[in-house]
This record gives sequence, C-alpha cells and structure tokens, in this order.
Amino acid sequence: MKPLKIQKDIPIWLDRATRALVGDIIGLLSERHPDLLAVILYGSVARHEERPLGAFNPSDVDLLAVFDTDDSLLDVHQGDSLSHTLGLAYIRHLDAPREVKVMFASRSLQEWDPTFITSVMRDGILLYTCGSLPAPFAA
Repeated sequence: MKPLKIQKDIPIWLDRATRALVGDIIGLLSERHPDLLAVILYGSVARHEERPLGAFNPSDVDLLAVFDTDDSLLDVHQGDSLSHTLGLAYIRHLDAPREVKVMFASRSLQEWDPTFITSVMRDGILLYTCGSLPAPFAA
C-alpha cells in the first residue's frame, strides 16, 4: 500500500503569485521524484517575520525538500534532475515577486548542521508529506 500524500495549505500571508509558485514546486517535485518525503517551509516567512515586498531587500521563501534516501550527496547525484524540475516551476511563474529557494536533504539529514535542523523543527511549517518523516520532524 502506497503512503498517503498530504499537501497542506501554503500560508495566506504570502502573495498569490508566490503561493502559486510554491504549490507548483511541490506538485512537480512530488510527481517527478517519487522519493520525496516532505517539503517544509522555514525561515522568516514561516515565522511570519518576512520583510515586505516593498522593502529594499524583501524576504525570500525558504523550502526544505526531504527525500527518502540516505545519500547525503543528493544534490550532487540528482542535482541536474532536481534543478530541471525546479526550473519548470520557475519558468511558469515568472510573475512571482518573491524568490523561492529550495534546499535538498536526505532522510538522515546528516548533510545539515544540527542547529539548522533545530531551527527548521522549531519554526517550520510542513507543506507536504508522503510517508514517514525523519525522526527530528516526526514529533
């Protein structure tokens, strides 16, 4: 039996065009990369402390995409394919006023500093899940 895929609402405090881009990124990653376990929004937007669009340097949107692999070099071994997938979403949403940055992680999270993982655990918003989350995010 396949795990249930759950996609949650993207926070309404993001503008419509950026929400559409984030939704498309999640949709394309989940369609083209069946080993996608989760997508977590983190950083200032997740905390709703983002700099406004009218600011000199508005906040970007930070996403962490977690994959069902132990390969801590995921971005090296699958980087071309993942970048291509993201590129498809970016091209379709050139009107999105906020930059969306996606970081990639294995289920072990070994490639990331524990302080970063703690920050994502504390402030992150789970936008998509399929299957069991890595231990730090399962609680």
